[in-house]
Amino acid sequence: MPAAVRVNTWLVAENILDGAPRNACPPIAPEPGYTSLFDGTSASLARWRQAGPGGFVHAPDCTLRSYGGLGLCWYDQGFTDYILKLDWKLAGDDNSGVYVGFPNPGDDPWVAVNEGYEIQIDATDGPERATGAIYGFQSADLAARDAALHPPGRWNSYEIVVRGQSIVVRLNDTEINRYVNTDPARMRAPGYIGIQNHGNGDAVSFRNIRLKELPAGTAPTTGAAVPAESDPPPR
Repeated sequence: MPAAVRVNTWLVAENILDGAPRNACPPIAPEPGYTSLFDGTSASLARWRQAGPGGFVHAPDCTLRSYGGLGLCWYDQGFTDYILKLDWKLAGDDNSGVYVGFPNPGDDPWVAVNEGYEIQIDATDGPERATGAIYGFQSADLAARDAALHPPGRWNSYEIVVRGQSIVVRLNDTEINRYVNTDPARMRAPGYIGIQNHGNGDAVSFRNIRLKELPAGTAPTTGAAVPAESDPPPR
């Protein structure tokens, strides 16, 4: 049975629950300019924390797989302007999300819900609550999303660009959403990032979580171009 890791300091040190051993996983090297936040290894879990019930299993395939909930696995460092990349996979009709722009939540996952934004992972909900949406606020471009989306059982990649109050979401190298926050209670920098364990029966896997901090600059406004990785950096 894989080790169920409630990712907090007192369990990360052992990476053991119910006597299950550590997983021996080779690290995934990030692209130049990126820092790995989770590279598949047990050691890379040291700065992750779990808020709320449930958690994540550090599975034998070196991924994190959600169970129980509603909870939030969050990285214990705040960021301002950055590009966040990660891979995720649904087993079936499952639910999860990636949170950005929230303050330190401690043990309360609802801090991320109420003071940040969730980039949704759920293939079958309504437009503002399905994959690629800024959950509850703005649907993804459904035509672009559906053309890019891989079905359950296959890996998908998110690239999430946060600059000032702007969030740009790319799915498998295709831009599918662009949102500008206007709520002063959300997106207060520096903000934290996290992944959601939604509830019983929802098993979503994550791997290769990495981040590149961007130089401070003028935040894009609605309709302004946010460069893809292959584009030259802003001046």
